[in-house]
Amino acid sequence: MKIYNITYFLREGISSIFSHRLMSFAAMSVITACLLLMGSFSLVAVNIDKLLEDVENKNEIVAFVNETYTEEQARSLETQITDIDGVASASFMTKTEALDNFKKDFGDESGILDGLDARNPLRDRFTITLRDISQTQAVADALETIEGVANVRARSDITDKIMQVRDVTTAICTVLILILMFVSIFIISNTVNLTMFNRREEIAIMKMIGATNGFVRIPFIIEGVLIGLAGATLALGLQWIVYEYLVVGALSTLSFMPVVAFGECMSLILIMFYGVALLVGGLGSAITLRKFLKV
Repeated sequence: MKIYNITYFLREGISSIFSHRLMSFAAMSVITACLLLMGSFSLVAVNIDKLLEDVENKNEIVAFVNETYTEEQARSLETQITDIDGVASASFMTKTEALDNFKKDFGDESGILDGLDARNPLRDRFTITLRDISQTQAVADALETIEGVANVRARSDITDKIMQVRDVTTAICTVLILILMFVSIFIISNTVNLTMFNRREEIAIMKMIGATNGFVRIPFIIEGVLIGLAGATLALGLQWIVYEYLVVGALSTLSFMPVVAFGECMSLILIMFYGVALLVGGLGSAITLRKFLKV
């Protein structure tokens, strides 16, 4: 493509934006608002995944060994436990070690437990970590079938609720993105439609003297893409301000709620914002152009 053609296309695209400032501003505002909503739900999903990852790292299943088993017999169960699908690792703890840890939890008051050394009521146990938190209940059920495992402690109810929240958030994000993309395409189509309607006679003349569809189409596609990119840039700045200064600032005081820094999500937001902006801008213009190029 020749340099003067590129200059012409850019000049025409920019000129169209400023010749219909109100519609262009409305289209840019709608795209900005849509991207902000998309970005906000995406950040919620990222933070839920982070929370789920932290819970997964901390979530452990404890399998208590039958009290009639000797330490040697109890340790022999490790192979059966690690062979269970979904188990990442299993560490053995004797009942003596468990009692020592129990005393440490009491701190200065641990003296009240001194009498338990001779008749330790605790049991040998395995602390089990999982490869995937969604397998908590399945692993717990498998552990209960092992001969020698007297009891299993697993908090599958908590993990199930967190996963339900993640699934709902993902579904909402997907539906919202589709709806908001449709709205953005509609607005940009109307903006380009107005420009082409005002220039319909010029377009018809250009077609009659031999201008190709591509030559006529490119300035309007550039117009839609530029509107989309402007909306994406504005949305990115607003998203960063709202998230970093309001959301992260408010939740940083809650130690139990890990918050992902905006910088860690920057690549995801950039790809999503500018990818959607290019798609919406180009597609919105292309849809409108079809009927005007039939001359």
